[in-house]
Amino acid sequence: MSRSTRALAVVALLVAVTGCRRSRSSPEDQVRKVIDSVVLAVRERDMSAVAAAVSDQYADREGNDKKQLVSLVRVQFLVHPNLYLAARIASVECPERVQAQVVVYAAMVSVPAGVVPDLRQFSADVYRFDLTMVDEDGAWRVVRAAWHPATTQDLFDN
Repeated sequence: MSRSTRALAVVALLVAVTGCRRSRSSPEDQVRKVIDSVVLAVRERDMSAVAAAVSDQYADREGNDKKQLVSLVRVQFLVHPNLYLAARIASVECPERVQAQVVVYAAMVSVPAGVVPDLRQFSADVYRFDLTMVDEDGAWRVVRAAWHPATTQDLFDN
């Protein structure tokens, strides 16, 4: 998978933390709900949601900052107009109420418009994402992300 495609996957997961507002639900529940909603946001190519999910202090081991990451996603949306994203949250841990460590497996595949693929039958790029998220004034945002290849089996393991 290319660097820009990996960046798209990272941002897709980053979008998930946007909208995680302070509420009566636990930080873990908030993060899980938002990660579920980001998959839809990426399918709809909502760039404002992508940018809002990333902290201004974002940095990753690839050398991307927020601006670079959002730009890479824009390019991927142009290159892959029918990108399908599926994700599974493996764990959410909140050592502090304002910080979360999240492990997510995500698969990306280009398919014809309107097709929901059975990822077991497609050649999908699957990655494990280790995200660090913080609550910034009531909104959860990603400040760090690391990723490496995973398998389709990782995506389906409970």
